[in-house]
Amino acid sequence: MEFTNKYDLTEGTKLTWPLKLLFYIGGQITMLTLGFPLALMVDGSAGAALVLGLCLIIGSIIMTRKVDNEKLILSVALPLFFSGEVLSSFMLINHEMPKSAFWFFEFCVLIVSWIFCRNHFMRQLILLSIVSVFPLMIDFIGSFLKNFWFYYAILLMVIYGLTIWFDADKFKKENLYAQYIPTLRFCIVVVAIPCALLGIDYVIQSIICALLSFAVALFILSKQEIGSTKKALGTALVLLGCAASCVTPNVSLAVLGLILTYMVLDKFGVVAFGLFLIYSIGKFYYDMEILLSHKSYLLMGSGIIFLLLFFFINRLKK
Repeated sequence: MEFTNKYDLTEGTKLTWPLKLLFYIGGQITMLTLGFPLALMVDGSAGAALVLGLCLIIGSIIMTRKVDNEKLILSVALPLFFSGEVLSSFMLINHEMPKSAFWFFEFCVLIVSWIFCRNHFMRQLILLSIVSVFPLMIDFIGSFLKNFWFYYAILLMVIYGLTIWFDADKFKKENLYAQYIPTLRFCIVVVAIPCALLGIDYVIQSIICALLSFAVALFILSKQEIGSTKKALGTALVLLGCAASCVTPNVSLAVLGLILTYMVLDKFGVVAFGLFLIYSIGKFYYDMEILLSHKSYLLMGSGIIFLLLFFFINRLKK
């Protein structure tokens, strides 16, 4: 549950999700109607599209600071903002410039918009855009790291872990950081899984995720008040379980995500990473480059280890 943003001027006019969607669709229809004269105004000019796009973005952000009606913000300000983003993106198509430089510009626009926007829902969407645009901005790193997309997914999971370490309960409810912890976690889950799917499988990535999973699980185990014998047995089983997750990088990342999301009872994260784990195991099983017998034995061994972990955890609860 999100805290109420003390800067959010729409308090008292909150809408349900179906109504939010209805007003947003209405606003999008309006923006599409206005899009024809706007397209004539830019007339294929990248510079004109950039200026007009920035004007729309600035206007939408100003509107969030002046208007206290969420219906108007959803049906006017939010479509204006995204229309401005699309128009400013027109510059990439019609102007020869490095893609990383363009995405850096977009990233800066999103950061400034997030800072000055005063509508909580719009800030959530802008934060999701920021998390998504960041890897596009630094795609030149791909020349140094062969698979930057998956490393970015790992980085996001590290940030997720930090949101658990510095949890919202340690801050006052009006603290801006505390208010956006649930949103940040949601954005990380939404972006990390596609980034992992865009990546290429390397063993080192599986090992990194497995080590992170082991560190988190070991931390959880250290907090349990159990005897040294059970703690040693638990450590050995956790180590084996994390090693068993090294089947593929996607499987190891899904296991890491499940451990982290389960720690804070993030239902969306648990479901998302659970489905991602099932998909990753299925994709590995139907990989034609590996012998079926090898895959069967490997998955069977991993399953036995995870079952042992399950029974051990249930024993600890008792």
